[in-house]
Amino acid sequence: MKRVLTFIIFLVTMISLAFQPLTSFAEDNTDSTNTLAETKMTLNYLCNSDTVILTATLRIRKGDIIFGLENASIEFTASNGSISKVLGQSKTDQEGKAVYQITAAGLPADKDGMVAYTSNYTGNVKYLEAEASISAKPAKIRLSFSIEDSIRILKVTATQENEKGETVPIPSENMIIYTPRLFSLLKIGEIDLDENGTGTLEFPKNIVGDTLGNLMVVAQIEEHDQFGFVRDQNMINWGVHKQYYQAEVPSRELWTPIAPLWMIITLIIMLVGVWAHYVYAVYELIMIKRLSKKDKPLF
Repeated sequence: MKRVLTFIIFLVTMISLAFQPLTSFAEDNTDSTNTLAETKMTLNYLCNSDTVILTATLRIRKGDIIFGLENASIEFTASNGSISKVLGQSKTDQEGKAVYQITAAGLPADKDGMVAYTSNYTGNVKYLEAEASISAKPAKIRLSFSIEDSIRILKVTATQENEKGETVPIPSENMIIYTPRLFSLLKIGEIDLDENGTGTLEFPKNIVGDTLGNLMVVAQIEEHDQFGFVRDQNMINWGVHKQYYQAEVPSRELWTPIAPLWMIITLIIMLVGVWAHYVYAVYELIMIKRLSKKDKPLF
């Protein structure tokens, strides 16, 4: 009787130990699946002429992997501290970026003309909510071109609105001039604005444009504490005309459609050697078959 009781106690103990790791693993697995992914949002501001462009970037972090969340709805609002206005919503792309454009007029601003912009993601069952904000004052940049004594002059004027709604200049600010290239902006020069919010720059004569000499010129105030990013752009035919030359005899290079002669000769020799081995192997098979017939006994 004691042996039977001892065996039953031993059996119950082993069964409980066997199922305990499975239970704890299931609990740990449930906790890990219910953990929401970490979200982070950034908001960029650009005032382009009379248009405000807001770009929100929503990124998700799972462990050491960070990626943009696609097709997420981002809500944009503007506020002056007491009054808040919903601007609209936009969906994120494959990189997690949502872009929203709105006219600068009619936005709620405080007594200093500052507007607080906010982008908000409400989250869902998988991802936490995220929010980002930025404050900036609307401003305008105007580009104009003129020629004085055969010298090409680029003139820039920067203005803002005061608390009375009057247009006043932006004095003593630094303006950077660019021209767009394939993947980036090419810096042409810098302009320091005077007390009237204007500045000039002698336009270079060695910048290549299109076949007609057209260039897109961009003037920009960057990372300003009050105005953020402000930009204006305009087209002018002051560039060097791009010319396309066709070589009389195509050159033989590794990066051209016509291969170098040494490469063609080497390839021909290699192919001839390979096919010669094939022909020799077939010839040997035929000769073996013929010799086997001659050596076949009559009886």
